[in-house]
Amino acid sequence: MNMREAVIAAMRRDPDLVPKVRESLRARIGEKDGPMSTVVQSAGALEPIIRDAVKKRPSKIGFLGLNTAHLLATLAAEDRRSSSRLQKIAEQGTVGIVFVDIADFTTFTAEHGDRSASKMIAKLSALIHSSIKPGRGEVVKHLGDGYLLAFPSASQAVRGAAAIRSATKKARSKEELPDIHLRIAVHAGEPLVEQDDLLGHDVNLTARLLDHCEPGEIIVSQAAKELAAARLKKISFKTPRTIKIRGLSTPVKVFSA
Repeated sequence: MNMREAVIAAMRRDPDLVPKVRESLRARIGEKDGPMSTVVQSAGALEPIIRDAVKKRPSKIGFLGLNTAHLLATLAAEDRRSSSRLQKIAEQGTVGIVFVDIADFTTFTAEHGDRSASKMIAKLSALIHSSIKPGRGEVVKHLGDGYLLAFPSASQAVRGAAAIRSATKKARSKEELPDIHLRIAVHAGEPLVEQDDLLGHDVNLTARLLDHCEPGEIIVSQAAKELAAARLKKISFKTPRTIKIRGLSTPVKVFSA
């Protein structure tokens, strides 16, 4: 669990933290020298709130053995590094956007328990990080059983998706992972880079492609396929199909890679 996940975990365990954090940030923003960037980087605004939460309800944060100011300062440093990497990925304009999730994760958790699910997620996360590194991919965020990834190009995004699927299959054959299957959606566009996150229509579209993705499948949008195909020698695409995306008036053509 990294610093960001630790803070999020603490806030999820104690819902009362959310309004306290909101008011603390509002007060800091209202100060003369309090732009949002200063608030994000400042441990002082949140330090007493989370310190109090750790005392009342010990969590992963408390077990880290770090004081809260150190924790939040490290979190801010992570934000700056991640933002810098995303800015670099997006500097050419087009970004390869990938969503990954685990098919039937709720069923897996119900059958095997939270502890087994947590161990499986940890192994899968390590596998995803190593698989996307050659293509200069970046894990933008990881929530539960889902991952949002970014790549400098559509072709690197498709290769990264294929590498993840291949590595998962290999890990299953070696019994390093349980019998899980991923759904992977690939698109390419020009999302907004906001701090350490990607936002906008292209991100939303990629996420909704997962609704039409079968377990074990990599589904690629027409935009990503057209940008990537000329550079892909070892990856082929099946006959396209047209799907209706929730929230869009016109159908979208997709390919299975």
